[in-house]
Amino acid sequence: MVNLFSMKNYTKSINTKAYKAFTSLLIVLLIVTIFSGTFNIDLVQAQATTYPEYVVQAGDSLYWIAEKFNTTLEAILEVNQRDVNTPLHPGDKIKIPSFPGLQGVLSSEYVGLGTSFVSLSRRSQADLNQLIRLNRITSPSELFIGREILLTDVDQELPTVANTFLEGQTFIELAVKSGQNQWALSQRNLLTNPNYALPQDNYYVPSPNAQNDSLAIPGIGTISIDNLPLRQGDTYVLHVQSPEKIEVKSELVNISPQFTDMGDGQQVAYAGIHALTEPGVYPLTMTFTREDGYVYRFDQLVVIISGNYATDRPLNVDPETINSENVRAEDALFKELVVPITPVQHWSGQFVAPCQDPDNIMSRFGSRRTYNDDPAIYYHTGLDFGYNKGTDVYAPARGTVVGALPDLIVRGNTVVIDHGLGIYSIYMHLEEIHVEEGDIVEPGQLIGIIGTTGRSTGPHLHFEINVQGIPVNPATWLRRAFP
Repeated sequence: MVNLFSMKNYTKSINTKAYKAFTSLLIVLLIVTIFSGTFNIDLVQAQATTYPEYVVQAGDSLYWIAEKFNTTLEAILEVNQRDVNTPLHPGDKIKIPSFPGLQGVLSSEYVGLGTSFVSLSRRSQADLNQLIRLNRITSPSELFIGREILLTDVDQELPTVANTFLEGQTFIELAVKSGQNQWALSQRNLLTNPNYALPQDNYYVPSPNAQNDSLAIPGIGTISIDNLPLRQGDTYVLHVQSPEKIEVKSELVNISPQFTDMGDGQQVAYAGIHALTEPGVYPLTMTFTREDGYVYRFDQLVVIISGNYATDRPLNVDPETINSENVRAEDALFKELVVPITPVQHWSGQFVAPCQDPDNIMSRFGSRRTYNDDPAIYYHTGLDFGYNKGTDVYAPARGTVVGALPDLIVRGNTVVIDHGLGIYSIYMHLEEIHVEEGDIVEPGQLIGIIGTTGRSTGPHLHFEINVQGIPVNPATWLRRAFP
């Protein structure tokens, strides 16, 4: 007879042993998994020993570099085995710990017309995924004009320039014209097969001349935008190069600058951004109409950043100078003066300062201000240079005097100079005017004497630059040359 009680105890004993063995096995597996995971983490960390480098520029600090590349000072010091007191010199290479596993020398540029991550990758030969990671991009729509983009430079035998081809042409023709093997060229442009190339797309071929991205349209050539990033109250320039005649129109923030034909297939439009434009992202629209009726429309988002304008102290002036009827009458007069666009560029190179000491500035462009405790807020349309009454005023560039206007209620004694292409310079509150309408002036020529006429609280020169009817920051024209 079988002893059921003993059988139950025996079975229970087997089950207990099996349970203990199973539990022990789980613990062992768990420990192995933990150590394996730790090992894998250590292995990944050990493999991620390469970092992209940044070349130090004059004026840089480790604090600024850490902020620019979204890391910490401590991490930079650790990766570069540096001490915080070690001097930093221009040309030093600093490893950037926020991008482990990446290589190359970091640089940056502003997104231009027609730029995409594919075009950036094709031009720089940097890995597409690496570019996206560097710039923390989650959508192509984030690649708007004027955004600062990070690149890692890759050694290339020659830089590249953009090319495109028309409907009916082939990638093989592009390769032949550039003296390249079609398969090598297709690989350089991220194509697995030359037959996958599309008309109107940008493809890059080796060239002795480096070139940033520009918009290339079949039969039209290149279109570029200058003076990025765009700021409130600043100037920008659109350049169009085309081997054939073409009509170009553009619009940004409800402003449509007029293009001027400069000859040799070159067209240019200077434009201003109003100082009261809200910072943000706006669509830039460009339309190109060829002689054969072919119309191409291009749209891309543009970022306009803040001008960081200050607020002036409240000003007390003659009530007549802020009378709305007087202001409207003078504004209408000046609008007529600065609307014509002379199709010739009179100036050459950078504008010179209109006074002896360009650093003696009482009020900067764009500053917000109020008058006589009036709640209405105005903005300053120029630079105020502060001097004693009687100081000379000079022409900053070559141009034609189109206004020599005495005794204006708001602007006082005023001179207006046309520099061509829609660019005008204006000089207000003068004591004396030393030019006449129709005079051609040269840089440094005496045009007037500083005074305190019109809406003025003391002797100074109000110096203004007007671009196709929009007052813009004169400081930009004094620190850089526009072609």
